[in-house]
Amino acid sequence: MRLDFKNIIPDALYSVSMAKRLLGIGQTTIYEYMKKCPPVLPYQRSKNGWHRLILGSDIISLKENPQVKRGRRRKNR
Repeated sequence: MRLDFKNIIPDALYSVSMAKRLLGIGQTTIYEYMKKCPPVLPYQRSKNGWHRLILGSDIISLKENPQVKRGRRRKNR
């Protein structure tokens, strides 16, 4: 499947690597968005349970309303 950056199919499922390329953010940021409660980027597991799949409509909504991530958290020195 070739990535079409202009047309994201709302009903299609995208892997984390595809989603990070479509959104232009890092993989760590994707996983942080999945872990938040409620999740900024909801996902579902693949049939074998190994992969996280993201619905195209969720990618579109995040692309239209981006979340601002502040810099890295650092320990107090």
